Amino acid sequence: MVYKFGIIGLPNVGKSALFNKITKLNIPSKNFPFCTINPNIGIVSVFDTRLEKIANCVLSKNIVPSIITLIDIAGLVKGASKGEGLGNKFLEKIRECNALIHVIRYFKDTNIIHIYNEIDPVRDIDIINTELMLSDLDLCEKIIKRNSLAKFTKDINQKVILNLINRCICQLQAGLALRDVIFTKDELKKLKQYQFLTLKPVIYIVNTEYNIDMNFFLDKFFKNKNINKSIIFSIILKENNNIKLNYVDNDLSKKNMLYIDFIDCKKIIKKLCDILQLETFFTAGSKEVRSWLFKKGKTAIQTAKLIHTDFSKGFIRAQITSYNDLIKYCSMNEIRKLGKIRSEGKKYVVQDGDIINFLFNI
Repeated sequence: MVYKFGIIGLPNVGKSALFNKITKLNIPSKNFPFCTINPNIGIVSVFDTRLEKIANCVLSKNIVPSIITLIDIAGLVKGASKGEGLGNKFLEKIRECNALIHVIRYFKDTNIIHIYNEIDPVRDIDIINTELMLSDLDLCEKIIKRNSLAKFTKDINQKVILNLINRCICQLQAGLALRDVIFTKDELKKLKQYQFLTLKPVIYIVNTEYNIDMNFFLDKFFKNKNINKSIIFSIILKENNNIKLNYVDNDLSKKNMLYIDFIDCKKIIKKLCDILQLETFFTAGSKEVRSWLFKKGKTAIQTAKLIHTDFSKGFIRAQITSYNDLIKYCSMNEIRKLGKIRSEGKKYVVQDGDIINFLFNI
């Protein structure tokens, strides 16, 4: 499975510039609303320092990192949930994504049009979040209508769904994104099929400028907001492709200011992977070392399917080598002699960093 991350926000906030920086592509980034109509799509490698170290130990000829799909989605505007600015089309593209990057403008430049003629990042965030919530409300109403006959039946599952959707409606009407509501694992599993926009994890990218008071914006933004401060990045996008990134953690007084290159841009992708609870296992041999993203908690037979369905259909066992053992001894022969390779069955829960050789028979 290739995970999809969508870049969203108002027009002219720097979405395409960020997309270009991360993907090393050169898609148009013009000074007028809706420069992007059809979404731009790029394939991005997930940077992992462990790959090269594993390759050095097994003397591999090739390194293949995990990949994600990055989608630059056209700017949303107020009324998007009702079709304004081609909103319905753009909202459907967001629905396809596993997680979102919400880009916010916090810089003044008379040469770059602001669609609402005033720089107000908190208002802009609220506009986007409101449109996503309205779209989810509309979807809830359609689900209710579609399942309204459930009250006349004895289908318990349908009634459970209706109660869950009604709960979603109450939360959305109260101005809460569904990602901020506490659901059980079973409830989340039921909701997953509907691809609610506000249920998707999000990080915020503040496109700012030098010598601007970020604390003023952040204090205003976090006031009465149920938002984890560790999902905020502030960046400066320039035509020369330099980015100044300021990662803000839970202590607003501590900020790491650094200039970053293409590889460091992957920190944004890494944060999204963390939010989605994605981990990495490796397959390693003389021909190739490859990393594979998987959802935390998956079993050996479930991760085998990521490589090929035959691996799961004919699963026999998984031979597991820990990353730390491989790096310590740097020899698969030595690891075998020391009995450091474990045989695990289909119910084994794969751990981040496991190096796996799947044995199967079809």
